[in-house]
Amino acid sequence: MNHHISVDQSLPCGPEFLPPPESAQDGCDVSESDDDDDLPAAQDTEGPATTIVSQDSPLSLRNASITNGSLRSDPNTHKPLWFSSRRRESRNECRYPFLNPVLPYIRDIISVPVACELLDIFLTDPGSSLFHGASPFILTRIFRKKSILHPTNPRPTTPALIASILWCVAQTADVMLLQVPGMRSKVVNQLYDLTTSLVSQRDPDRWRRVPGGVRVDKDASGLPFESPMVFPSTEATTGTVGTLDDALTFLFLTIAVSGLDFKSDCQKWWSKSTRLVLSMKLNREDERCLETEQPCSSPLCSCQRQQLEPTHASLEQREERRRVFWLCYSLDRHLALSYNMTVLIPDSYCEVFAPLPEVVWENLDDIPLEELQVRTLTPPTTASGTTFFEYFLPLMVILGDIIEIHHRRRHPRLGGGDGDRSVLLIRELLERYELSLVALEDDGVFGVESAGLPHDTASTANSDVRNHTQLQLVRNYGMHILHVLYVLLYGKWDAICMMDDDDGWITSEGFAECASHAISSSQTIAKILEIDPELTFMSYLFGIYLLHGSFIFLLFADRMPQLGPNQSVELACENIIRAHEVAVVTLNTEFQKTFRKVLRSTLYSVRGWDKANMEAHRSRRRILSLYRWNMGGRGLNL
Repeated sequence: MNHHISVDQSLPCGPEFLPPPESAQDGCDVSESDDDDDLPAAQDTEGPATTIVSQDSPLSLRNASITNGSLRSDPNTHKPLWFSSRRRESRNECRYPFLNPVLPYIRDIISVPVACELLDIFLTDPGSSLFHGASPFILTRIFRKKSILHPTNPRPTTPALIASILWCVAQTADVMLLQVPGMRSKVVNQLYDLTTSLVSQRDPDRWRRVPGGVRVDKDASGLPFESPMVFPSTEATTGTVGTLDDALTFLFLTIAVSGLDFKSDCQKWWSKSTRLVLSMKLNREDERCLETEQPCSSPLCSCQRQQLEPTHASLEQREERRRVFWLCYSLDRHLALSYNMTVLIPDSYCEVFAPLPEVVWENLDDIPLEELQVRTLTPPTTASGTTFFEYFLPLMVILGDIIEIHHRRRHPRLGGGDGDRSVLLIRELLERYELSLVALEDDGVFGVESAGLPHDTASTANSDVRNHTQLQLVRNYGMHILHVLYVLLYGKWDAICMMDDDDGWITSEGFAECASHAISSSQTIAKILEIDPELTFMSYLFGIYLLHGSFIFLLFADRMPQLGPNQSVELACENIIRAHEVAVVTLNTEFQKTFRKVLRSTLYSVRGWDKANMEAHRSRRRILSLYRWNMGGRGLNL
């Protein structure tokens, strides 16, 4: 049987307009209180697919309950019958109305107070607290905090996205419930199952476009064909299936899965993320129209959006699209390095304004639209503040160029050239970034007062952003990654190839540059450990740069028996080992455990503590062979 529907673009659709499925959780109740008893179990929904209708209609799925396939609602209020007074009381106890769409789905997983605690952690800025620290998997908040925290009209958000946020945070949250042995894994697994179940119904891979609408793809569904279906939103102009919330849900799944043990499992989510971002044309959000006559006749052109009268609401929506794109862009470069891949979103694909400064974004309501600063379409390559998009995005822009050169050199037909001009251009970018990072420490952030903020707001924001510890964190972490980018630009990426030195690289100028910056990176590690002894500031991101900045020290230590003891090299190795040990405690990653063991074993052999040197050497090579960055190597993608 084929299910086919014509989707009215003016009507809302998605799982947020469906009553929640009956949960079928086994085992003990994990709630800390009886609050979740106020949330009634949702009804099972069996029967044919339901056509989406206007939410204002008495037949709206938002305003009706489904029992055994039939719609039932209060004829006077049009409220669903399962919206009992006890349910409303429970929702009133929720401190964040933002969570309301997901509460019916999580009632058997966590209590409302625990969900609020997890959202508190989601709203925590990195580096602001040690015991109630930010989640390592929430790299930055895409939405404005004011929009999330609005007491009566928070940002409408899909249950799948909210569930993915709670799942990411629950991985490491210092919440009392999750400290009970076995409880964290149980809650995390249930939240993951919930997230994937909710988002699977909205997954573009489950649908194919047909004239006049979309049709479910039975093979891609993974669900019984007779199951109730949620028809996804489509863009009116392109027919693209999916929304911004769906793209962000896939990104959160990508980030957290790639930070756990089975890293290769993130590939499916990463593929969905990038394909949806590109199909929604987030990479062309601010594309310039080349037509001489305006407005142009193409309904797909971005200039059609620019004809609309700008408002704060429309600006916020478009800025959210930009921020989702730049998060995806940054993650693309980070994962390309981690997995020894080419980038999936080349710079030539991108025509998007750089994100607004964080202080401007959070205070957008207070700034007249005409006073917003002019932005360029080129990706930023200098640091401008202490938040993710302000200091880390520029590093990822430069990393993308280095990845491009690295894979070009290894092309079987087009490689071989040394690309001196490209290397010099990238070196100039790195030097300019370093200058901006130093200026950032001296001057705080750029452009706050010029952004149109009122004087008192600018003063308060400036004093917050000038927080000495935050600036020191950004400067030292940024400087460490900067030195590692030099190492990647001039050095070899694969540890075994580096130690074998089949091409005499050790005698080249590139080796001298690589060694110099590797030593500088180890010195910044010591400074980082002084100000962030738990390495919590960017624990998800930091590991791969710490690893690549450390490879050359294996070479140094391996050559010490021939060259003689070198105390400075041993000290640098000890700094690196300590950093890996701390990083593993903060965010448990197998590759860092492995590398720490290899480097420690090498030092033991050099110091004569390990007598079976040859066997130990072979053992180290076997371990290192798991993680290769040579031609065909998969990096951390095991």
